[in-house]
Amino acid sequence: MKKRYKLLIGILLPLIILFVSTLLITRDSTFDKEVIERLDIEQVNEIEIIRGSDEKSITITDASLIHQIMEQFNGQSLRKIRFNKSEDDEVYWLTLHINDEREIGLRLDNSKNLLVYLYEENYMKDYKFLGDLQLNFIEELFQ
Repeated sequence: MKKRYKLLIGILLPLIILFVSTLLITRDSTFDKEVIERLDIEQVNEIEIIRGSDEKSITITDASLIHQIMEQFNGQSLRKIRFNKSEDDEVYWLTLHINDEREIGLRLDNSKNLLVYLYEENYMKDYKFLGDLQLNFIEELFQ
């Protein structure tokens, strides 16, 4: 009987350690890896931005402005989180379009939280920015 428990523990313990270490290693990422690598940024021909406080919407089609917006996110470090608990009043929704098709949706909360929605896969992930993202550039687009 004791041999069974030793054998069971000998098999389960390494599997549990492997599972926990995999979770800890794979939870940090970058914006480039989670968003930019999933699509060709040069093909993005439209970004729709909605401001949550008044639901005002703008559409950006200028390629240089699209590039400028995406550069703000370039290299941002992210950490996967389970549930986003935003307490901020201002939320921005960005939808990246390629050939009039929605590809990726981004929800930015209080410059700390990011939700990435992949339209093609019908899948979403929550992240927390490890650095500070300044949302002033988005607010300036609404003026």
